[in-house]
Amino acid sequence: MNIAALPHNEQERLKALNDYYILDTLPETDFDDITRLASEICHTPISLVSIIDARRQWIKSSTGFQVTEIARDTAFCAHTINHPNEIFVVNDLSADERFKWNPYVMEAPHVRFYAGVPLVTPEGYALGTLSVWDNQPRTLTEEQIKTLQSLGRQVVTQLELRKKIMQLDSNEAELKRAYADLEKFSVIASHDLKSPLNNIISICHLLSSEYGTRLDTEGNEYVNYLNDAATQLSGLVSGILNYSRSSQLLTEDKEHINIAELIEEVKTLINAPDNATISYRKDDTTIFTSRIALKQILLNLLQNAIKHNDKPHINIDVDFTESTKGLTFTVRDNGIGIAEGDTEKIFELFETLHHKNGDSTGIGLSVVKRLVEKLGGAISVDTSLPVGTAFIFTIPQ
Repeated sequence: MNIAALPHNEQERLKALNDYYILDTLPETDFDDITRLASEICHTPISLVSIIDARRQWIKSSTGFQVTEIARDTAFCAHTINHPNEIFVVNDLSADERFKWNPYVMEAPHVRFYAGVPLVTPEGYALGTLSVWDNQPRTLTEEQIKTLQSLGRQVVTQLELRKKIMQLDSNEAELKRAYADLEKFSVIASHDLKSPLNNIISICHLLSSEYGTRLDTEGNEYVNYLNDAATQLSGLVSGILNYSRSSQLLTEDKEHINIAELIEEVKTLINAPDNATISYRKDDTTIFTSRIALKQILLNLLQNAIKHNDKPHINIDVDFTESTKGLTFTVRDNGIGIAEGDTEKIFELFETLHHKNGDSTGIGLSVVKRLVEKLGGAISVDTSLPVGTAFIFTIPQ
């Protein structure tokens, strides 16, 4: 019996094979369909999709054959992978010196005919074969050979698709672990940073109230500067934490939400100043989406409208209209407005356009845009108003 030589690139071939995670996997319909077609087209009782590893021919799919693996030394397919660019055909195994003493030729099932197509990866490695066997000598027509080769390419396509899915699943699992680690770090960093900052703010208040009269004007200014810096940094830390958590908000279950009731909840949370009026339509309009995400969007937009307003009386109007695309919200204010050239810049992380108050972190609108897009919507800003700005966003129903 002739034992097939090892391919010249055997070590590289085996390494490539490991990347497919195919060995010893359960049956799959896509491969079974191919072996069934191969037998029907070639009129052979047996067809196999086989993978050759270091010691065996492992059979991923078969028609008319019950064995799941064959020792590599006795495998016809071990010869096939040594010819990756051509089909390997033996019309009568019993008359071929290389195979007439093979146990599958001498004993049941008494194989007489073999044709194998190498399964070659895009990198040129022959991982295994698509083969057809018969119990009597035969020949294949040119059309049968071409079809068998086409089916072999389909097997490789399935292997590549399976490999990509495995890689995507692995990458997704890795991303989830990374996000979990980032979330844990954000919480720890936020706590560890905010605790001393809150202490600094408390000490500044204590200095002002208890020792303000003992300090001169310059000393009180220093205390105020320190308090403002600590307050701004505390807000920045909170903003970064909110941004890192913004995608996680979408994991909340969706529900039917009454828009008017939600806006009233947000109004209570922001504790608007006495000179601010927030108006909206009080009806029964509802939307099916993530409550916590939509709440965060409205909260950030309303806070932003109040913060960047220089008018004696702050007017904010929240409108919402239904369309085929979903529910479109418009948050319109009479504030200081936004230059037309800055309409894209305002949604960038850490981008601040107005530094007058010194308390903007440049994170709020980034969170808004991220949440709207994760919900499947889009947001824009209208700067053409005579006074103020309008943020317009749509959430699909």
